This record gives sequence, structure tokens and C-alpha cells, in this order.
Amino acid sequence: MTENEFDYISWIQKQLKRSPDVLIGSGDDAAVVKTGKNKYIVVTTDTIVEDIDFKIAQATPESIGYKSIAVSLSDIAAMGQGKPPLYALITVAFPKRINTISFRHRLFKGMHQLSRKYNVSIIGGDISSTKGPLVITSTIFAHKYLPILTRAGAKAGDVIMVTGQLGGSLSGKHLSFSPRINESLYLNGRYKINSMIDISDGLCADIGHICSKSKVGARLLESLIPVTQSAIKISCKTGKSPIQQALYDGEDFELLFTAKPSETSCIIKNGKVKVYPIGFITKEQGIWLHRTNGSLKYLKPAGYKHF
Repeated sequence: MTENEFDYISWIQKQLKRSPDVLIGSGDDAAVVKTGKNKYIVVTTDTIVEDIDFKIAQATPESIGYKSIAVSLSDIAAMGQGKPPLYALITVAFPKRINTISFRHRLFKGMHQLSRKYNVSIIGGDISSTKGPLVITSTIFAHKYLPILTRAGAKAGDVIMVTGQLGGSLSGKHLSFSPRINESLYLNGRYKINSMIDISDGLCADIGHICSKSKVGARLLESLIPVTQSAIKISCKTGKSPIQQALYDGEDFELLFTAKPSETSCIIKNGKVKVYPIGFITKEQGIWLHRTNGSLKYLKPAGYKHF
């Protein structure tokens, strides 16, 4: 018997008894907890690990610190939230080989740079040492000011959209991406968005999460999926086509969301947020790709696997 990451999460969820104060628990990009009358806190946590999420030889301490905050901010954005004030707890386990004053200070400067941009107050955390890789965990708290967006609201007929080009993130974007906080707040504040997630595991995997939670299917149009120049360049080295890179690479941290066609038309016509319509939600479950040659290809909701 094998167990993947999501099997394990599903097993854990069955063991949990949810408090009545928990509006949204395990299974989405963040949890939502009631703290008072009409008051809710949105909280998420993310861990980045050396040689999994970054490589010391290919990253600066500043970029590693930056990413450690950015990944959690991206989860907050995926819930349609992010309006200041925001608060963060940071835990770092330093390997002895890089535990120098210079590295520690530069790592924090990267965290501080992004925190200031989005008005995140770092309010504490923990520092430890390890014989293993560098590990950083960030936990971010946000107040709920807008409707909560989840993976579970997609409806048949919805248009599927993304906020940017996809694929080839390991060429550098995975260390320097901008979490789509402002885009999320703008979209959620002015339009009826039915579902949202950020693309971390890959387009196929993450549309799969929306489909699974919403009990729907998806049709993606190959001709509409925006592919980065990085994906095109590295496809020669990887042996994968640029569209495969866009479908499966992950770490794009763009928002992937759905809305009914009338809302989509308004979003595109308004033009305040750049979006790319890439397909539509179907009543029939399963993810399919309409190829540019006219054929239809079934897509497994696969992406990065931790197990």
C-alpha cells in the first residue's frame, strides 16, 4: 500500500474534530477561525526546505528569506485576503555550515524587504540548529475583510483564469515571484469569484484540487495557456514541451480562479488586473486538454509530490 501527501492529509482530517469556531480548517490554502462577532482570522503556514524549494548554490540568502515569506502570502492571496495589518511568525533551523552572522542577517533582510512591502509585522518565531538542511517556516495571520474564497466554489460553466504566464519557474521566478495580494484584493473586492487557489504544485495539480473540492471537471485550451519564455528556453534541456512545463512545473505562484462568463468579461474589459482565460469548468468530472491539433487529451491532476 502506498500513501501520497494528499492521502496522508485526508487521513489526518478524518482524525480531527473541528471546533465550531473554525469556519475553514485543513484542506484549503489557509484556515479561517472566528475570533468574535463578525470577526475572523485567516492563518496559513508554509515550510521551505533546502534542496527541495531552493538550492544554496543557486540562491542568495536574501532571496531565500524573501521566498519564505512570499509562499505564505501567496496562500493568503488565494483566500481572497491580504489587506493590512498582517502578522508573521518565523521559524528557522540553521545548519552549522552556513550559520554565520552574515548569512543570518542577509536572510532576515530578504524577509524584511517583502514584509515591509505588504505591511507584514514579524512578531516572533523560533530559531534552532540542525544537522540537516536549512529549513524555514512562516506562519501568517490576516484579518478577514472580504468574502472568503476557497477551492470548493467552482461551478459548471465558469471560466478558468490565471494571473500570469506559467512554466519554467526554476529558472528564477520561484525565488523572486510577487505574491498576488493586490490582484486578489482587487478581484475579490469588485467581482464575484467562485473559487481560487495559488499555483504551487502545478497547473494540472491545482486545477485538480479545485475540481476535487468543487466536484466538477475542467477543460483547458492549449492555445490559451500562457507559457513563459523560460519554459520555452528550458524545454530543449528537459525534453518536455513548453506546454508540459506550463502544466506541470509548479512554483509559479499565480492565482488560478474561476468565475461565471459575465464576470470574466467585466474583469477582462476593465483591464486593471491582467488575467488569461484558459478554459472552463464542466459538470462532468475529469481534466481534459483541447490540443491545438484538434485532439482531446486526458490530464492526470499531477504535479510536485512531497512523498
